[in-house]
Amino acid sequence: MTTRITGQWTAACLLACTVALPVTGGGTNAASTVNGTWIIRDLILRIFACQDRVCGQIVWLKDAARRPSQCGRTIVWGLEANGPNSWTGGSILDPDDDNIYRLSAVVEPDGTLHARIFRGIPLFGETEVLKRVNLASFTGQC
Repeated sequence: MTTRITGQWTAACLLACTVALPVTGGGTNAASTVNGTWIIRDLILRIFACQDRVCGQIVWLKDAARRPSQCGRTIVWGLEANGPNSWTGGSILDPDDDNIYRLSAVVEPDGTLHARIFRGIPLFGETEVLKRVNLASFTGQC
């Protein structure tokens, strides 16, 4: 079975998952350099800690017609740190068709975030590369 993942939403989900805060032992959140806003294709996600995991919320869309229904929507959740720069066990929602995919992410030394989106096993998924951005430089924020 082939997995079809919508381009911009896959990227958004991956971005959110990979940019999440790391979780340290004992259930305590630790500040992370990956918190903030990241762009993937034509949307921006805000990555933040939620319930000892990492979540991602849509904060900007290029397509103004989609903003009313998609802005503020949490589409990444459940990412758990498994190292200083890697997360696994997350989920991402494709808001175009409400399909849910698995997520894992790694922050590379160059500062990019590599998000792996998949069903079943990661080998059969896709990798999206996200870049950090300053949300203030984009008009039409959520």
